[in-house]
Amino acid sequence: MTGSPRGSGYEAYHAPRFAFVIGCVRVLGLPAEARILDIGPSPLTSLLRDAFPNPVDTAGLEETMPPFPGAAHYRLDLNSAGRGETGRGMPLYGLIILAEVLEHLPTAPVPVLRFLRERIEPGGWLLLQTPNAASLPKRLKLLAGRNPFDVPREDTGNPGHFREYTATELRTIAQDAGFGVEGLFRRYYFDARYARHETGHEWPSPFAGALKNAVYRRLPPSLREGITLVLRPRARSPEE
Repeated sequence: MTGSPRGSGYEAYHAPRFAFVIGCVRVLGLPAEARILDIGPSPLTSLLRDAFPNPVDTAGLEETMPPFPGAAHYRLDLNSAGRGETGRGMPLYGLIILAEVLEHLPTAPVPVLRFLRERIEPGGWLLLQTPNAASLPKRLKLLAGRNPFDVPREDTGNPGHFREYTATELRTIAQDAGFGVEGLFRRYYFDARYARHETGHEWPSPFAGALKNAVYRRLPPSLREGITLVLRPRARSPEE
């Protein structure tokens, strides 16, 4: 949930995705007093704080984060979602952003989303982003007899992807967790010129990367790399 490289290569590769998130949040039209929670602090956190007047808190495996006026940080292990010690002391939020985090969790996704649902104030939102497990590059690797998914790493702070999901799976998971799906977007919102960013300082690939950008953005939605869901908690049933 934390520990991804945050150098210039990482930021450049994810810059279109960050811009997409900012655009989605603008459309939601949150009241200025509504708090935002960004799970898994990243450069996106600073962009949210620059773009909106709302307080933006963070949560993740970090014990502490650099102090920011009006914002709080909570140590949160989503693998323990649903247990009493998880999320203690956290307020309710008008928007929770779980962007490129779910695939890093070696746990069932439904309890994670149910836990987050309990942290959303009435009328609030959850914005969920994950990679597409059925994107074209992954299908091509499988056809070539190669596993498109990395072996989990020994680094507990950055273990890699344990499980990626398809859009159909994510819709079902969200509904099982008590959310209504208000929007589902499949995009290529990355910059392939900076796909190699393990240290954050690799040289970009301007020609091959630009070609990939042009091709990937024109693929049918089901073959694109990124999935974003805009979710809203459903009214609770009498059984809940």
